[in-house]
Amino acid sequence: MTRQKPSKKVEEIDLSSVKTLIKSPTALAKHVNLTVNAIYRWIKVNRIPGEHILKVANFYNVELIDLMELTGSELSMAPNTILKPRDTLPTVIKVQDGVITMEDAAALLGVPLISVKLIMTHWGDQLKHLYSTLQQLELGAISLDQAALALGLAKYTLHGIRRKYGFAPGALKRVRPLPTLPKRKEKSRAAALRVIAGHLSAVDAAKEIGVTERTIFRKIEELTTHKLSDLSHWPKSFRDALVDEIDKGLPSFAEKWLDIAHKDKLFVRKTTKYPTTPATWRGEDVRRLMVALFTGEASLTELAESRRAEPSILQGLFDSQLVPYGVSVADVLGLPLSHQFAMADLLIWTMDRKRKVV
Repeated sequence: MTRQKPSKKVEEIDLSSVKTLIKSPTALAKHVNLTVNAIYRWIKVNRIPGEHILKVANFYNVELIDLMELTGSELSMAPNTILKPRDTLPTVIKVQDGVITMEDAAALLGVPLISVKLIMTHWGDQLKHLYSTLQQLELGAISLDQAALALGLAKYTLHGIRRKYGFAPGALKRVRPLPTLPKRKEKSRAAALRVIAGHLSAVDAAKEIGVTERTIFRKIEELTTHKLSDLSHWPKSFRDALVDEIDKGLPSFAEKWLDIAHKDKLFVRKTTKYPTTPATWRGEDVRRLMVALFTGEASLTELAESRRAEPSILQGLFDSQLVPYGVSVADVLGLPLSHQFAMADLLIWTMDRKRKVV
């Protein structure tokens, strides 16, 4: 009794790329009578020249149509797949049925006449079957394997046909959840800024966003060198201004202005009581006019009219008052509202006759 030799396992052909198709460049090079370097060139550009496609199909025992997506010039790196309008297949089917002419179909689709001819020649009687199969696949009535089997195509080839005729399924849904670290960092930063501004305690901020208090304190240390114990003595408007400076990358005006107030021995209050708006601005102190401007009580034009002066002259007078603080009226008005209110507070303190006793 003769012993049968075990049959070799048929290796599955992978048509997803030239590289996965050609397992042995040397063997294929001998079959097509080319150098091994020529085969490696095919692999590099992911294209098989048309004049060799028949020999390659015979060598791997695959259908020519299965190699269609891999066919092209070996001199080009990019595939030259022309995407057709989604109405291409039903329109060409109308040509087959004699409803419209090939010229009409080409005009409706905006494609060359040769494209319509090639589609009809290539698919022939299978055109309606192709269109029906693509529709069922898109609706989920059949699977990709069933569609490939029905059309007698490799799945890779079917992917290319779906894309070419407007039946591509689109981007795959993300399986892995989106990273949450950037969002968590942004939440911690926003909470830390609210703590710096005095709008929230560190304990409440930690509870609100679901982190530890240490996380909030670490974030505060990253944002500012000021300690919360020191900031607790700052006026509210100056803490808001400090937060705007941190958040928007502005120069440190708040600390500078507060240092000047302390050096001038002014009574620095956490909350400043603003004076009532007078019936007329005529006769008011220049600093009171500046407070009105920065708090929005009156515009520069209105203030100038009350003093019977040109706005430019009044603005120059304001600028002279702001020289010690290193800013002009235009500078203050260009800063966030928090800085404008901080400057208004500072001006009100200077109007107060009471001074600190040394």
